[in-house]
Amino acid sequence: MQCSAVLVFVILTLRDQIPAQFDKASVRAISKTLRAMTPVILISLLLALLTGIGFIVAGRLARQRRYKVEALQSEHLRLQAEQEAIVVEERRMFRFLHELGNATARDGRESSLHRFIVEGVVKVTNSAGGALYVFDEAASALVPRYYSEKCAPLLPLTAATLAQCEANPSSLLSTLRLQTVTPGSGVIGQAFTQQKPELLRELLAHPQLKSMGQENDPQRDTTVLVGPVTSGDRKLGVLALTAPSGTRHYTANDFEVFCSLIEQAAFALGHAMTNQELQSKRLLEAELKTAGDVQRILLPESEPEIEGFVVAGKNRPARVLSGDFYDYVQPQQGTFGAVIADVSGKGLPAALVAATCRSALQAYAQRTDSPAAVLAKVNRQVYDDVNEDTFVSMIYFVINTGGDTITLARAGHPEPLLWHASTGKVETLRPGGLGVGIDKGEVFERVTKDFTFSMASGDCLLLYTDGVNEAEDAEGDEFGEQRIQTILAQEAKHGAKAVVDRIMDEVNAFVGGKASGDDITLIVLQKA
Repeated sequence: MQCSAVLVFVILTLRDQIPAQFDKASVRAISKTLRAMTPVILISLLLALLTGIGFIVAGRLARQRRYKVEALQSEHLRLQAEQEAIVVEERRMFRFLHELGNATARDGRESSLHRFIVEGVVKVTNSAGGALYVFDEAASALVPRYYSEKCAPLLPLTAATLAQCEANPSSLLSTLRLQTVTPGSGVIGQAFTQQKPELLRELLAHPQLKSMGQENDPQRDTTVLVGPVTSGDRKLGVLALTAPSGTRHYTANDFEVFCSLIEQAAFALGHAMTNQELQSKRLLEAELKTAGDVQRILLPESEPEIEGFVVAGKNRPARVLSGDFYDYVQPQQGTFGAVIADVSGKGLPAALVAATCRSALQAYAQRTDSPAAVLAKVNRQVYDDVNEDTFVSMIYFVINTGGDTITLARAGHPEPLLWHASTGKVETLRPGGLGVGIDKGEVFERVTKDFTFSMASGDCLLLYTDGVNEAEDAEGDEFGEQRIQTILAQEAKHGAKAVVDRIMDEVNAFVGGKASGDDITLIVLQKA
């Protein structure tokens, strides 16, 4: 009993006295105590000591295991939370892409798509607001197509603008939605020219922006994601997102998501713009076709019957609309007139000028039998309505039905050819004249005069536009006037229509069946 009591006493004593780090005095005291003990007591003491140490170590290991388990559980919860956040973000992105595809397919209006892109990207990235600028090639500027209400200003602001904003908060948004950006200027302009997405931790740190030092500065404490919207080689515009830097911190993952989103937005926007351009082109083509149909209706429907003469004419436009025209006129009872004209240029502008000339000539031809006087009136009217680089070449002639005299005026048009049935020779008629629209009137009227000649039975007069003689083959050689004269000499004996058809066929064969580079118009008058 005494040994047991002593052993218990020693263990308790040692437990209380053993320090964390033993000094020499403590070691000597313990050694002296141990030497005084009997071997049995010593062994019992050592066993007890080892047992206590084992309990201490086991407790420490248990605590360490508990700490590791808790840490693993915490890390697992953190990873699980991150995984769930990624899943939610992916769902938002896939939903946006799905709805973007549907929006592109069902709604051809670009304005609706602009808004959908901005609001969708704002939602996916959990931003406060966003803006989409589209490049207008005609204006060479970036135009804000949609600027959300909570998007921070991305343009330089003045103190006056801030003061106005404080007095009327809605005025700032109105200004931002109307103000265009020059490429290379500011946050938006630089993103467009550099073609590189960027994360701005602080908007006012941008070199082209500066703080006005006001507490109400709407650009203060703002973080920005901005990037170019580009489809292939076509620069479409810029997309930007903003958020308060105190409540939203864009991460590297947010930046990668944003880059992916602007790629998808570029695809959708490029597709929509291409479709819009195609629709506009189809609409224009339809309108031009309608205009072409109207223009063809204005051409003579059939060849008129003229006492003592036979006439044939034909027009073939190089495009849908023609800058050439020909027409038949009856100035007075017992007379017949015809006009051929060629407006410089092609397509719609030339067709409009041609229509003006035709209407003017029809009106003035009723007032006089003088072709030169009619062309002078047409010239004065057209001169004020055409550009300085536009002019019209014309020939207008009048005949007395049943007679053999032709009065003709030439305004800068290719010289007419006259085939004489008696000799089989082709004569080039050379009356003077200036193109319509080149001079206001004084010079034109001085050099453009009536030219009178006679035609014998079988004689054939050919008028043509330069689309005939200037037609080119694959080597760039022109059809030329000599070929026209040769065909006229060969076909004139077969009639006016035969001359027209043969020239058309020969020109087609000469150019190799390709589309003509210029409008082609012919009039052939033959004396019966």
